[in-house]
Amino acid sequence: MRDNQARGQLGIWSLTPGQVVEANRSPLPPAEGYWTLSAGGRTVELDSEDGVEMYDGDLVDLEEANGGYELEVAGDEYFLETDGDLAGELLDLLDYVPSLDDIVDSMEEFEAAKEAGKGAIAMTRAATVHIDGVEVDVASDRMWDEATYQALQTPITLFQDVYENRPDQHEDLAELYSEDVVERAMDVGS
Repeated sequence: MRDNQARGQLGIWSLTPGQVVEANRSPLPPAEGYWTLSAGGRTVELDSEDGVEMYDGDLVDLEEANGGYELEVAGDEYFLETDGDLAGELLDLLDYVPSLDDIVDSMEEFEAAKEAGKGAIAMTRAATVHIDGVEVDVASDRMWDEATYQALQTPITLFQDVYENRPDQHEDLAELYSEDVVERAMDVGS
């Protein structure tokens, strides 16, 4: 089911009643957002320690050298002269997986902007990434418009459908996300 979801197929299934809870929970956003790094056809989740995203693996090597940075990604080597060049290269490798709370926050902000007569908003996602003893601040701006809003309506609609149709899962969902996030997720997009 997770492989199919990665391909954009959002169907929910279960073979036995014991699988219903997992089938309902699997397509939902995570409780906590996290960063991933992708290189060489593999994607790994970064560990977050005290607000710093830690990478420890063999897909990427990084070191300070000759007044710049030597970056090796899946066997390809790059020399980058500035922090900005390095941050740009790393942004191509990094992705943020938003939590339900992140999605609800973004949708609420867009709804408020739309109500105020704005057609789009800019949102920034930033992190400090630690690779091989080197820390790099990365940030990217993303334009939020109606199409972005509609795309993120899909996981919200799935959440609302599970919550509305499975009262036996209310307690588990409130424990996973918090009651505040559940309440806000039920109100957003309506």
